[in-house]
Amino acid sequence: MKRATSIVFAASALTAACTPYSETVGAAAPLGTVWELETVNGLPAASRMTLTFLANGKLQGLLPCNSYTGEQSAPLPWFEIEKLAVTLRSCPALPDEQSYLAILKSSDYAEVAGDSLLLSDVDENSLYFVRRGNG
Repeated sequence: MKRATSIVFAASALTAACTPYSETVGAAAPLGTVWELETVNGLPAASRMTLTFLANGKLQGLLPCNSYTGEQSAPLPWFEIEKLAVTLRSCPALPDEQSYLAILKSSDYAEVAGDSLLLSDVDENSLYFVRRGNG
C-alpha cells in the first residue's frame, strides 16, 4: 500500500510540474509595476521601453516615440499578447521600437522572479525587464 501511495504522489507531482499556473504574468507581477527593458536578446536595450500590467489582463507600455496597450490572459508560464494597439508617431528610435514590438508579439513564455521579468519565444528571442517601481 505504501508503494502504491508513493507512485500516486509521484505521478501527481509530475502532472503538477507540467500544468500551467492558474494566474497570469500580470497577476504574478504586482499590478501597476513598471517593468523597464534591460536587454533584448541578451544585449543592452538601445532605448528606454516599459511594460506595465493592469487589472483584468490589460497592459500598457511606453516606447521612445510611442505608447502601446494590449491584453494578456494566458496562464503562467505562457504569454500571449492580444489586441495590441500602438500610437503612430515617428522618431529616430523607431527601428528599436519595431524590434521590441516584434519580440513582444512573438513571446509565448513568461517568467517572473523577484524584480525580474523575462519574456521569450521559441526562436530564443528574449526581452528582459527589471522592476522600476509603480506607475
